[in-house]
Amino acid sequence: MAESTIVKTRIDGTLQFAALGGGAYNTSTGALNGGAESYTLAFEAGDLSLNLPSRAVSHYKDRGRTTNPPSIRYGEDQDGSITFSCHLRDLSDASAATLSDIISTMAGNARGYVGSNWESTRASSSGAGDAEVFSIAFKLVITNAGDGTDTHAIACNYVVGQATLTEGDPSSFSFSGVIYDRVDQVYIA
Repeated sequence: MAESTIVKTRIDGTLQFAALGGGAYNTSTGALNGGAESYTLAFEAGDLSLNLPSRAVSHYKDRGRTTNPPSIRYGEDQDGSITFSCHLRDLSDASAATLSDIISTMAGNARGYVGSNWESTRASSSGAGDAEVFSIAFKLVITNAGDGTDTHAIACNYVVGQATLTEGDPSSFSFSGVIYDRVDQVYIA
């Protein structure tokens, strides 16, 4: 199949967070695993910035000079990152997930529906409850509005983040997170 000729825009994207011990998304198919809790972000600015995990490249020079061909080797894995902003709609809710409850629970202050019902993706398996750090999964889905079969996705299972609340018209959250998935465990399709 040839590369799509349709340019994607922020209107085409949807961002979803999810949680389930052992990982909320299947890294082979991108599907939400059974039993996972999920939250689809709404009223966002459409300014997602994503830096996927990668492997560093070490460059070895000969007395400060680049050789021909260059002497390069793969080095350590590098964590990825995610940032976005969205409008403030709710701070906490005992019966439904909210972004602020997700953020608070990641900070170690389990709160609201998320604090009571979501499980860290870092848990060894569903229901294990053995994770020290509360991590979540995220999935970006990009769908061509004119052709529903032209859909693409990126999913990661181990994200820890924080947010800044800014008062204004409208009040907003600015989220920043670190992606701890292995390079070969990020779903891209």
